[in-house]
Amino acid sequence: MSSVIGRGVIANRFVTYAQQTRYLIFAGSVHDSTLADNGLFDAEEAQLGKAIENQQNETIVYFSSCSILDPDQVDSPYAQHKLRMEKKLQTSSVRYVIFRLPQLLGLGDEKTSLVNFLVDSIGNGRSFQLWQNAQRNFIDIDDVYRIAHDMLSNACPTDRIINICNTNNTPVAELVKTLEAYLGKPSHCQLKDKGSSFAIDTADIRPVISKLGIDFQPGYLEKCIDKYYRHLVKPPLRLSVIVPTYNEEHGIEEFYRRTKHVLNLIAPRFEHEMIFVNDFSTDETLGKLQKLALADPAVKVISFSRNFGNQIAITAGIDAASGDIAIIIDDDLQDPPEVMLDLIALWSDGYKVVYGYRPKRHGVNPFFKLMAKLYYRVIGALSETRIPKDTGDFRLIDREVIEVLKSMREENRYYRGMVSWVGFSQIGWFYERDKRYAGTSTFSFRKYVNFALNGLTSFTDKPLYFSSLLGFFITVAGFVLALSLVVAKLLDPSISIRGWTSLVAIVIFFGGIQLFSIGVLGIYISKIYREVKGRPLYIVSKKINIE
Repeated sequence: MSSVIGRGVIANRFVTYAQQTRYLIFAGSVHDSTLADNGLFDAEEAQLGKAIENQQNETIVYFSSCSILDPDQVDSPYAQHKLRMEKKLQTSSVRYVIFRLPQLLGLGDEKTSLVNFLVDSIGNGRSFQLWQNAQRNFIDIDDVYRIAHDMLSNACPTDRIINICNTNNTPVAELVKTLEAYLGKPSHCQLKDKGSSFAIDTADIRPVISKLGIDFQPGYLEKCIDKYYRHLVKPPLRLSVIVPTYNEEHGIEEFYRRTKHVLNLIAPRFEHEMIFVNDFSTDETLGKLQKLALADPAVKVISFSRNFGNQIAITAGIDAASGDIAIIIDDDLQDPPEVMLDLIALWSDGYKVVYGYRPKRHGVNPFFKLMAKLYYRVIGALSETRIPKDTGDFRLIDREVIEVLKSMREENRYYRGMVSWVGFSQIGWFYERDKRYAGTSTFSFRKYVNFALNGLTSFTDKPLYFSSLLGFFITVAGFVLALSLVVAKLLDPSISIRGWTSLVAIVIFFGGIQLFSIGVLGIYISKIYREVKGRPLYIVSKKINIE
């Protein structure tokens, strides 16, 4: 059962909470402040009552409206409905948090929301009334999510009401002028000497705003308008989802369903393509991908002639990606597709790389967790490239980064290091990694070891220096020991030099050190040997929906 109740821009943005059990997000379905339909109000109030009745261990998070605080709207049927909803929670025995929201900036189905109404009216040349004295509070739905998510993730106190708002109000007349300039069309408005302004207390969220670096200063409104309405004046942006896959016949369809739902939520801001790279699966994965591609032209399939490995599969996906941005994600649903919304939101803030940071991983062997933790610390200490700890390949990369990665054709590929090496502005987003949806992992222990060694040797040559340094210290120690024995013998010829057992142990130890050093050297030489052959990184046996 989904932990998000409702529809519209709020429910769509909080879809990342659908799979968890700590909070029940009640976004509702009544968002039009001009409504006076008691039937709709009664239905939503009954829905909340049912949620309260069925509540188990979750905290109910209800999104109310700041129109309750507006003297021009407080007596409206909509505001009174919101007050009744709040009262229903306050008089219940369940844990709750009520977030009151102002006018939201974000795409949704409701054309009646103020900004969507104005965009639609100006864009289509429709006349409307403009209250020239009215001021409203506008906030990006992504900022609402970030603030609420941060508070809920850090033990937000329950049984209270919190206003999540912009710290500044904006005259509606100023919004109309901004939209006229952006859309390149004049408005047909009838000015009315009406409207007012009201203050909203934001004391509860100011520490969070400061922590997250959210900037409500001049330019905020223009940035949000370009973010959500760019497709009206320019070609829509394009998102490529790159999915390396190997023997995932039991989970591939569910992965497609959840991912497609998320991609539909960001339309029409983004067009999309889903590039599945089949790494020579031996089950029915390819057959199921062919059926998906036949039903959905946005599904594109690249199938290898043999198994080339996960990192090479990612390479093929990057080579084929046509998007302004690309997201790399595995199809076992350990990385929730819904988190893609969070990565895109941070990219919209100007970051070129947004990587998933996952210190909490469900369904993973504790020993493996420990080894992974140690590995990231070791590679972090040895590599000159700062590779973020506790990350995987799940990440968003901008077109600039895509082009750089396409130019890097080394055979020994470690994308976590390669993406860090290219630079640009990068940031991480914390999420909890889920258990596999179906089947068992095809990544064996041997593959993990090879993957770890490849990462270490691809982004540091310090093991070579370590061998040389160790050899130097051992040579010095051996010389000092030999010199001390000679001096002792000269001073006292009667001394009998004993210790054949210790001698053998020392010889074995030094032999091991030599073999280890030769082995390290051999790994690097092997990598050089594979690179200089210049073979293609992969061979494609079949392409579907790719020109």
